[in-house]
Amino acid sequence: MPIRCVYLAAVIAVATPLPALAVETVVVTAEGPLPGTAIDADKVAGQIQTLSIPDLSRDRQRDVLPNAVATRLSDISLDDEQGSQFQPDFSYRGFEASPISGVAEGIAVYQDGIRLNEAFGDNVNWDLVPQFAVRRFTLQSNNPVFGLNALGGAVTLEMKDGLGSDGFEAELSGGSFGNVTGDAQWSARFGKAGLYIGIGATHDDGFRYRSPADLRQAYADLAYEDGALALHLSATGADNTIAAVGPTPVEMLAQDRRAVFTFPQSIHNDLAQVQLRGTWRAADMLTTSFNVYYRHFGQHLIDGNTTDVDICGDDATELCLEGNGDFPDDALYDTTGNPVPASVLPAGATPGEIDVTRTHTDSFGAAAQATVTAPVFGFGNTLVFGASVDHGRTGYSASGELGALLDDLEVVGAGITIDQSQSPSASPPIEAPVEVVAHNTYGGFYALDVLDITPALALTLSGRLNTASIDLDDRLGGALTGGHVYSRFNPGAGLTYKIAHAVTAYAGYSESNRVPTAGELSCADPAAPCLLDAFLVSDPPLKQVVSRTVEFGLRGRFDIASLGGAFRWDAGAYRTDAANDILLVATGINGFGYFRNAGTTRHQGIDLHLRYDDARWSIAAGYSRLDATFRDAEILSSNSPAADADGLIYVSAGDRLPLNPANRLVLSADFAVTSAWRIGADLRLQSGAYFAGDASNQEAKLPGSATVNLRTSYRVTPNITAFGEIQNLFDRRYDTYGAFTELDGLPPAVQLSDPRTVSPAPGRLMFAGIRASLD
Repeated sequence: MPIRCVYLAAVIAVATPLPALAVETVVVTAEGPLPGTAIDADKVAGQIQTLSIPDLSRDRQRDVLPNAVATRLSDISLDDEQGSQFQPDFSYRGFEASPISGVAEGIAVYQDGIRLNEAFGDNVNWDLVPQFAVRRFTLQSNNPVFGLNALGGAVTLEMKDGLGSDGFEAELSGGSFGNVTGDAQWSARFGKAGLYIGIGATHDDGFRYRSPADLRQAYADLAYEDGALALHLSATGADNTIAAVGPTPVEMLAQDRRAVFTFPQSIHNDLAQVQLRGTWRAADMLTTSFNVYYRHFGQHLIDGNTTDVDICGDDATELCLEGNGDFPDDALYDTTGNPVPASVLPAGATPGEIDVTRTHTDSFGAAAQATVTAPVFGFGNTLVFGASVDHGRTGYSASGELGALLDDLEVVGAGITIDQSQSPSASPPIEAPVEVVAHNTYGGFYALDVLDITPALALTLSGRLNTASIDLDDRLGGALTGGHVYSRFNPGAGLTYKIAHAVTAYAGYSESNRVPTAGELSCADPAAPCLLDAFLVSDPPLKQVVSRTVEFGLRGRFDIASLGGAFRWDAGAYRTDAANDILLVATGINGFGYFRNAGTTRHQGIDLHLRYDDARWSIAAGYSRLDATFRDAEILSSNSPAADADGLIYVSAGDRLPLNPANRLVLSADFAVTSAWRIGADLRLQSGAYFAGDASNQEAKLPGSATVNLRTSYRVTPNITAFGEIQNLFDRRYDTYGAFTELDGLPPAVQLSDPRTVSPAPGRLMFAGIRASLD
């Protein structure tokens, strides 16, 4: 029987004419912060990776961008702190672009020149990016011209427009756990004008209890092109509600993988963004670009938690918070300035807390850039220079509502807002409502020059002056009011050499920086830690983080005549030292922590990539090794079981940074069985990593994972394609994030002793859909 199957497959393959795989040819160029730079990638002294997102998503259900990219790139890892696949932490070389407030943001992200790092916390909300409208994803290693947060690198997203194609495309799919995803796109060119409109939506019940998600996104671009001039007026909108249930104690997950810890837990994100950008090309010598934008971002977060509120030890009719738990010194107060009696909760109820934050940011920005390509003293030369300014005004408020924690771990609010600032004798940390307005203005002046010393040897010099002004206005008091100013010039230099026609060697050095965010500056006092993701306190100054990167490598392409296809490959090594890294450290008080500067951290490793494409096959392989370590001994606060009686852990030089797997391997293959039928598979392996909070590496690691995904598509007619996908084919159980939690304050019916909490990955998932197009 197996012999007959092989023979039949061979007959089909010979009998059916096979056109080349519909893999989009991507011209790899290095962009600056604004589109229009287009420097030959062979002259970039660093790693550059470009992916066609339509090509990457062709046989798959639409997903958030990081998940799609992680299936192809081994140097990308994803953490799932929120417990939702729609808001992953995107990590490159151990630096993150995360939606989580408090995560150190070490990657700059741009969408057609707009900085997507949010003004208040530099975080990146990937759920707001409409993947269906992204044409191209480019990831570059450390380059100072990308400005703040580009400690490890920068991501640039090129969006679709109506100048290049006419047509309509719609996709509808569904699958496991009530998932329904759909989008529709239409583009047309009318002479010198082009219009693109896309809308999309997703509903997912979530594989864990109480974890539904609803995403609604839209993107439109009106373009005008007349010879050397191109103008784009674009708009992006989103309205997303995500139940981010977060990590759950391992003892609960051992009983039920779908279990969740305290709830409600939800995030509502909305976005309205408008941009006008343009490019003018004067012959082949001069290209100028500009960009102006307005961006509104809103977030409403609800977080049900345990609390340190308890019945007073010396008076069972009153509630106390912190201190010795005695009335009246440690009495719980509300916003009216009155102690809160125990009678506000049902008799025998366990106190809980619902923390609520609201963030509303209005951002404005403008940038201009010029690219001059002209010989200098007879040598080929390309000069890029520009300037940018981004200003944000953020209104931030937070409060904690007292509630009753039920046996199923739901917190039911009691209508009492906690306000310990009303107490004349409360012990820190002081939990009180916060209302603050933050203004931040980021400026940048940058230049990059590529000089062709010989036809094979190119020298690159770059630099950027970053300025940052951050002002806080406390609307409820004065503790948060303050101003901070930072500035730094970051240089870069590199050499590339064409060893042969299709082999290039490179070596480079660069620096970059990020400044403390308003959220970090307002939560930097160890004597008065913040309730994480919710409350801010007085603002001792923090130093800016500075990264210094050295990297070198080889890249090239080759053909093997007998195979008929083309190979592309690259191999690189790097070392990035980040001085004054800002760490979020937890305390022994559940949910409280603060930010502080640590010493130097080091991210070093190797990245290896190989890709092959021919008429029937598209194969990619990648391996990445990352050593992310502390370089200085540190004494940190932590809620790790390894902490001493004072809640301290002792970090030694060489200890690994938590949540950074050392080894990652990605294999991907697509095969055209016939002219209409395609199949594909992915394999992703990742080694274990230490839990968040275990910077001293004393506890067991979060185990590694190995997953296999299958996909297939069949072109029913020239305009209709059906597709299907199986994720985690072998139904492997693994976890995507790990941290510790305090287990006091739980109802008597809930008996837990292991402080480890993890975010579990779903098991086997199946999706199927149909895509229709009209030209």
